Amino acid sequence: MRRLIPTLSIALFAALVAGCGTDSGGDSAAPPAAASKADPVTTIRQAMDRSLGGTVTMDASVKAGTQSITLSGKMDPASRVVQVTGNAPEPMEARLIGDAAYIKSDSLEGEKPWMKIDLTKLRPTSTLRQSFDIKAQTGLIGGVVSAQEVGGGRYTGTADLGKAAEAASTDGGMREGLESSAKLAKDPKAIPFEATVDADGRLTALSYTIATKTVGDLVTDMRMSGFGEKVSVSAPPANETEAASAEMYKFL
Repeated sequence: MRRLIPTLSIALFAALVAGCGTDSGGDSAAPPAAASKADPVTTIRQAMDRSLGGTVTMDASVKAGTQSITLSGKMDPASRVVQVTGNAPEPMEARLIGDAAYIKSDSLEGEKPWMKIDLTKLRPTSTLRQSFDIKAQTGLIGGVVSAQEVGGGRYTGTADLGKAAEAASTDGGMREGLESSAKLAKDPKAIPFEATVDADGRLTALSYTIATKTVGDLVTDMRMSGFGEKVSVSAPPANETEAASAEMYKFL
């Protein structure tokens, strides 16, 4: 378990946190306004809000040096329901139902296959807690400083991790997490990204590369689909689940 959590936290943080945005309060189903089309930065920010305005399916890959992580998840941000499966790098599955997180992996050291974690017991700055704190996240999108449309709904540009941190909510330690990422980056003010916006003004693809000082390039690629489809996540069977120990909470 001690080998799993850091990898899982990084994977979920990169795939969910860096991509997610805050609720703008607007109509997520409304098409992009004409003014937004003339302002690519605004278009991209609104597109992420629209993508997370309801249920969504996300497929992501995260590469750091020789390590490669793949994730596939479905989520309902409003209901705080998430299910993620993938390789991180070993096969894993994580489920979130409210404040209860369930994690299954061969790296678990418990007697049962699933470990239940109460997110309210985690430190405010816990990366694992941040990973599941979808509604409080602004992430990379909040730091987009330049963008240009290159055709077919595709955009390229740069993001500033420092500005992303300034725009982020302080809930769940999100701001601190982005500040930590900025410290690791060689040039936190110029993170290159590519994004795709569909005809309904929703972000359907996002990829970006963070060149770090110590672990090489951190490359993230995400694809979003299944907008508005029903998301149903159930807790694992009670006889296959054990609660995280007090010692584990100290580690998390």
